Amino acid sequence: MGRFSKNITNLYFDVYYYKNLLLQTATKQQYFIFTGLTSTQQSPNIDFTKVKLSRMADINIISATDRLGCNITDLAVLPGDLLLLADNNNKSVKLVDPVSGQLLDQLQLPGTPHGVCLLPGDRAAVTIPRKTMIQTISVTMKKLSLQNVINVNEECYGIDYVNDYFVVGFNKPAMLALIDKKGNIYKSITTDSTNYTLFKQPNCICVTTENTSKVIYVSDRGTRTITRLSEELQVLQSFTNPALQDPRGLASVGGGQLLVVNYDNRYTPSTLSVLDVTTGQFTQLLGWEENLDGTYCVAVSHTLGTVYVTDWFGLCDIIRQYTTN
Repeated sequence: MGRFSKNITNLYFDVYYYKNLLLQTATKQQYFIFTGLTSTQQSPNIDFTKVKLSRMADINIISATDRLGCNITDLAVLPGDLLLLADNNNKSVKLVDPVSGQLLDQLQLPGTPHGVCLLPGDRAAVTIPRKTMIQTISVTMKKLSLQNVINVNEECYGIDYVNDYFVVGFNKPAMLALIDKKGNIYKSITTDSTNYTLFKQPNCICVTTENTSKVIYVSDRGTRTITRLSEELQVLQSFTNPALQDPRGLASVGGGQLLVVNYDNRYTPSTLSVLDVTTGQFTQLLGWEENLDGTYCVAVSHTLGTVYVTDWFGLCDIIRQYTTN
């Protein structure tokens, strides 16, 4: 084991880490294991194809300074089960405690954000497409603050983090790239081995651990596919489905399963489904009957047994909560 942090700011996250590590050892089950704010997906043994989601109380995420209704384009679950939200309409990121329902902090950004991901060292990053930049953020003592700006050459959308590189999706040109902390492209991919175009709008990215290897999932609304890649951007699998007309948010839940949001359009309603990557089968969990409307992204807290779903339309100032218990 590593040493505890010497400052009180990081002590909370260290305690959370070792608590879950001890739980894993004692129960022989798998949990989220955190180092700083990055997570290695080691989900409990839950088969989401058999889960019935029950709606809990919604979380109000509007603040007194918001000028528009909230438009949450991405969210992440932090250690301690706090939520970090990218609010596109209000050019900000928000920190929310889903248990108390409180908006803990809000940080104004230099532009409209799209994707958000967790980083080592109690930090996070958010893409700001129109500014062609990645903004890093400090998340300490339930407060948010701006850190470094990483400039990139084109508009960047989806983002996650793997092996000291940002995994970033670009629309023009459409590609997936590994980018270092200075904004330099280490490696990129646009086509597969047969020269087939992989991406048009890779707007949502999810990095997880399967067995002992990191795996990258990318949803692309332009190609209507979900692509599974290695950490070195080698294509492993591609998934599609007739109901998957506009795939958006992704959340890995372990066991070879992935939660997938389908945004509503003139062809299909908003849905939340689980993809079994071993079989390629999609199982719908939420849809028209649950009044999903313009759903964009999803996240999961395994410690709370909660699935978080956002909407664009209707009550756009809330986060929906569903229990898996």
